[in-house]
Amino acid sequence: MPEPEGRLPIEGVDPETEALLTRAYLAAVQHPEPSRSLLIAQGMHAEVVDRALEMLAAQGLVRLGPGGAIDVISPDISLPVLASAFERRARQARSAAHELAQVYFQARSASAVPDTGAIRILGSFDEIGPVTAEMIASGKESVRTFRSLSPRTRAIFDSPQHSHEEPTRGAGGAILTMTTVYDTQVLELEGALRVLEARERGGERFRFTTAVPFSAVIVDDTAAVVDVSAFDPAGFGSALVRSRSLVIALIALYDHLWNLGSPLHRAGRTASDRRDQTILGLLAAGATDATIARQTGVSQRTVERRVRALMDQVGAGTRFQAGVQAARRGLV
Repeated sequence: MPEPEGRLPIEGVDPETEALLTRAYLAAVQHPEPSRSLLIAQGMHAEVVDRALEMLAAQGLVRLGPGGAIDVISPDISLPVLASAFERRARQARSAAHELAQVYFQARSASAVPDTGAIRILGSFDEIGPVTAEMIASGKESVRTFRSLSPRTRAIFDSPQHSHEEPTRGAGGAILTMTTVYDTQVLELEGALRVLEARERGGERFRFTTAVPFSAVIVDDTAAVVDVSAFDPAGFGSALVRSRSLVIALIALYDHLWNLGSPLHRAGRTASDRRDQTILGLLAAGATDATIARQTGVSQRTVERRVRALMDQVGAGTRFQAGVQAARRGLV
C-alpha cells in the first residue's frame, strides 16, 4: 500500500511532534486492528506512543479502548470535522484581529511618538495580492477602491471570470459594500467590459474618470493598501497603511475621484437599450470610439453615428461636451 503524503494539521505542536503524530496515525489507519503494542512493535517508544494516542484522541481522530486497543474514526468523517474546527478558529482570529488592530492603532495615534508599524512597505509585486486579501478578510462594512492601469490592475482583470462574480466578503463571511473608481485607460484592456459586468454581478459598483494617479484599496476607515506598481512594476514601495490619518486622507481622495466619475449605466435601464446606454456611458467615461466599438462588439462606424446623434441631441460641439451633457441629463 502506498504511503499517504503530507502531515496531520495539528495546532500548537512543533514539526517533530507533528511528524510523530502523523506516523502513529498512519500506522493505526493502515492496520485492521491497531493497538498500542502494535505501534511500539513498529519501533516507537512507549512514552511517545502514549502521548501521541492522547493527542490523536483529543483531536477526535481515534478512540482509545481497553487493553490498548485503538478505534480509528473513519478519516472521511474525522478530518473534515477537524478542518472545520480550524476554519472556525481562523475566522474568530481574523475577527479578533480586526477589533484588536483598531484598539492598537487608536492607542498609538494618541502618542506623540510615531508608530513605525502604521505603515508597512511591501517588498514585491507578489505581496500586494495576499496582503490586500488578508486586509479585506478582516473588513466589517465596506471596501473603497480606486485603480489606475497598473500591473496589479491588469493581473486582476486577467483573473478567471468566475472570480469576478463572487461577492466581496469580510470578517465572518459578511458581504461588504464594494465601490471602485477606475481610470478610463482600464477600458483599453481586452475584454474589460465583460469583466466589469461580471464584477457588477458580484455586487461591485463603479465609475470612471481620467488621470487616477495610483491604485489603492481601503477597508472601512481602518486600513488601506497603496499599489505603486504603475511606477515600479516590481511593486516595491507599495504599502499597507494603518495610520488613521493617512487612511482618512485616502478616503478623501477616493471621494473626490468618485464625485468626478461617470457610471457606465444607471439602474432601471431595460435590456433593449442597454447597449446604447453602455455606448453613452463609455463616451462619458472618456473612452475613444475605437475602444467603445471593441468593448461593445459593434462597428466603429455605428459608434460614430451614435455619438454624432448624441452631440446633435444635446447641442454639444465636442465629444467631451456630449459626455458631460449626457451625464447631467441622466442619460448615463
